[in-house]
Amino acid sequence: MLNLTKLEKEKILKYLYKNYQNINFDNIDKDDFFKKNTGLNFFEKEELLLAVSSLVFEDLDKNFLKETKSNINKITKTNDKISFLLNKRFQLEARNKNLIKKIFIHLIKNNNSNKVLNYIYSVADIIWKISSDRSVDFNYYTKRLILSSVYLKILILIFYRDNLTEKDIELEIQKSLEHIKLLSQFKIKFNFLKNVKEFFSFFSIQKAGRGF
Repeated sequence: MLNLTKLEKEKILKYLYKNYQNINFDNIDKDDFFKKNTGLNFFEKEELLLAVSSLVFEDLDKNFLKETKSNINKITKTNDKISFLLNKRFQLEARNKNLIKKIFIHLIKNNNSNKVLNYIYSVADIIWKISSDRSVDFNYYTKRLILSSVYLKILILIFYRDNLTEKDIELEIQKSLEHIKLLSQFKIKFNFLKNVKEFFSFFSIQKAGRGF
């Protein structure tokens, strides 16, 4: 558990968002900012990477909730809520995709793929909770697995395609939400695992240039 003040967290996040292109994530523990200016200065590289990724993921969630809170209750149908929330989440991640991509690459390189998968599942979980989902037991996990598959598929497109527009993303969301109505639970699970494999294959071929 990170024992950082709100001000310390804000300083770290500001530094990451502004300077991610120049940060050498392979030697992040040697970065002067982390060595001299934060409560993370005694962390080992892997610990620091996990701490930094947690801060960024938490900040994305916080901003997501802030951007959706005032509008979600105006939407009545669950499918429309899911579509709206996915759109908002992808808009947020598209704005920060290069930082997120770097963090994903280095988590995977350092054998912390579970952190990436936890993030993907947590986004689906947050979206269902905001949508006032009351399902329990098997349905609870099935819904999150389905949404994780949709979310992951489109996240891959965002990372692959630089020319992807908000309209393109919206069409992909609608197509995916319609498509899952036709799938059995087995097929959904298969597609999710297939998407996970494609997702990690994408990051495994990333070339680590300067700053990576």
